Parts: sequence; structure tokens; C-alpha cells
Amino acid sequence: MKAKRAVVIFFAAAFTVAPWHLLAAEPGYSPVLSWVTAGAGSADEASLYADGTRAVNESRWQDAVGLFDRVVKMHGEHAEGALYWKAYAENKEGQSANALSTCGELRKLYPKSRWIEECGALEIEIRGKSGEPVSPQGEPDQNLKLLAVNALMEQDPAQAVPILEKILAGNQSEELKKRALFVLAESHSPQAEAVISKVAQGQSGPELQIHAIQTIAAAQGKRANEMLANLYKQTSDARVKKAILQAYLITGDPSKVLEAARQETNPDLAKTAVRTLGAMGAVQDLQGLYRATSNAETKADIINALIASGHDGVAALSEISQSEQDAELRRKAIRNLGISGGMSVAPALVAIYQKNSDAETKKAAAQALFLANDAHDLVALARAEKDMNMKQYLVQQLSLIHSQEATDYMLEILNK
Repeated sequence: MKAKRAVVIFFAAAFTVAPWHLLAAEPGYSPVLSWVTAGAGSADEASLYADGTRAVNESRWQDAVGLFDRVVKMHGEHAEGALYWKAYAENKEGQSANALSTCGELRKLYPKSRWIEECGALEIEIRGKSGEPVSPQGEPDQNLKLLAVNALMEQDPAQAVPILEKILAGNQSEELKKRALFVLAESHSPQAEAVISKVAQGQSGPELQIHAIQTIAAAQGKRANEMLANLYKQTSDARVKKAILQAYLITGDPSKVLEAARQETNPDLAKTAVRTLGAMGAVQDLQGLYRATSNAETKADIINALIASGHDGVAALSEISQSEQDAELRRKAIRNLGISGGMSVAPALVAIYQKNSDAETKKAAAQALFLANDAHDLVALARAEKDMNMKQYLVQQLSLIHSQEATDYMLEILNK
């Protein structure tokens, strides 16, 4: 039910669209059933309520106000909903004072009504448009607080920043605090950025700190690099460090990531730095790191990171596949060529297969051709292969490819 009300709030308050499906879906509402199972008064109420919903859906605001007012005076099962929709129609008609008064009447007559939350959203919208201050702290419901945060920043950014800072320092929910950070970031004011910077330094706890780091990176771009670098040096929290490394992908500073990849003693963080360099397309940095390290695990991470580095990454993998002395690393580079290069690297993979006598290297090349979906070259290699074990391996790779050429070759084998 909570999720449904949240949807109603955002559509009714933020977008001011009359949700006809909500009107029809009110629990217990069925005009036809009301005629059968209830008395004439109840049937009249249901009929009037249905007429009111049609008027709202057709933007006949004055008619809707009159119809819902009649339902309210009947004090029946639809009276609570009628009060909300009356207020909604009054606001749409330009009678905001009357709408606020109608919502007040709903609170007075039905203090436990589920429609009070919808009226709360409507009140926030009305106060926001009129310039009346909106207080997120004063809203009793979480969803209404979220709406009030947005309205506040639109009304008065100077007043909003200290209030949002109090929300971040208070006992509000994590969801509301994250929303407050987003709203602050959208303002791009020095005061707002100063508040977010404090949160990023850990003044509001580690969970919110990580979210603030991501928010700063998205909002400030390259301007955030210096702050992120200082924070990386100051913190010992691995999760925070990881968030900073990933934030550099947004701000675009591979030099800081490369520094972490070279100096980080935490293996997981070093791997994160390498992967981030790959995602940034920092191929030269990865190649330099590859040549500088003797750690096989780091080299394997770099080979995997090069998959995401585009054309230059393919070239780097090709070089490693030919020059690497460690057989397992060389085979990994060969297989990754098939993943990242596709059909463009097929000639190189065929050459690797034909020039090598090592069975495992030949298998790696065959796997790469399969990963490149290259049935044509696999069929040609299988036809020419004299070693039955290798021939069987090539056929096995072909059996995994869905192509007419692979199917035709399978039939050719079966018909021999």
C-alpha cells in the first residue's frame, strides 16, 4: 500500500495528472455492486463519486468540485476520497485557498484517512507555487518529506541549504538524506558544495559518505579530483577508497587511478584501480603498468581490463599474446582477443593457431575464434587439422556456434 501511495503522491503532486486508475481502484469501490448490495443512498453516493471522477478525468474542474462536495455531505464510504479530489479540483480551478481549506477539513473529520497523505502532497505543491516556505522536517510522512525537499530548493535555495544540512546531520532516513544530497548537488552553489564536501569526508557516516562521493563526482566533474585525491590519502576505509577510484571514471582522471594501481597494498583496491583504468580506456597506462610489474595476478587483471579499452586495448592484447613468456598469461591474452576484437582479429588468431605447436596455445586460439563467433575459420582449421585430438576440439568449439556454415560442416562429418 505504501508503494501505491508513493506513486500517487509523485503523480498527483509533481506532475498534477489525474490518475483515473486510482479512482477506479479505490478499495471496495464498484458502482454496479453498490446498487445490488447497498441501499439507494449508498448507490447514489457511488454514482456521484463516479461522476466526479469522470469530471476530473475530463478536466471539468467546477463540475468535479460540485459533485465531490455532494458526496462529502453524504458522509458515506467515499467521503474521504471525495474531500481529497474536491481539493484537487479546486486547486486545478485556481482556488488554492479553498483547496487548502478542504484538506484541513479532511484532517479534522478523518484524522486516520489514507487520503491525508495525498492531501499533504497537494499542500506542498500549493505552498511551493505561492512562495510560502516549505519545511521538510515538519512533514510526518517520508514521501512528503521527499516532495518538500524538492519544493524547498525551487522556492528559496539560500534558505534551503541550511535546512538540508540539518536533515543530513539529523535522524532522518538514509533515503531522505540521499535525496537531500542530490538536491544540494543540483543547485551547484558554493554553500551546497561545501555541505556535500563535509558529508564526503565522513561527517554523516560511511554509507552516506560513499553516496556523497558519487554525487560530487557527477555534479562537479574534474573539479572534484583534488578533493577526491586528498580524501583517498586520508581514509583507511577500503569501501570509501573503492568508491573514490570508481568516481574517477566519472571525473576523468586516470593519473590518480594509475597511482593507486602502482602503490596500493590492498589487492582488491589494486584490482579495482586496474579495472577502472580499463574502463577509462587508459591503455598506455595499463601497458606501462604491465611492463613494470612481475606480479602474475596483476598482469592477469590488466589483460582482463584491456577487454573494455576499445581498439587500443585490442592492439595491446595482440602484443601480449605474442610477447608474453608466461604461457598461461599468453593464453589469457589470446582468449581475450576473441572477446574484444571479434572478427577483426580473426587473421591474427588463425596465425597464432598455425604457428604454435603447443596444444594449449592452439586451444586458446580456437576458443578465441569461438568467442569471436568465427565459424568460417574454425571450419577451415578443422578441415586442415591432422591431429585428431585437436580436430575434435575444433569441432567441439564449432558445435557451440549457431551458424549455417557450422551446421553444414557437422552434416558433412556425419555423412562421411
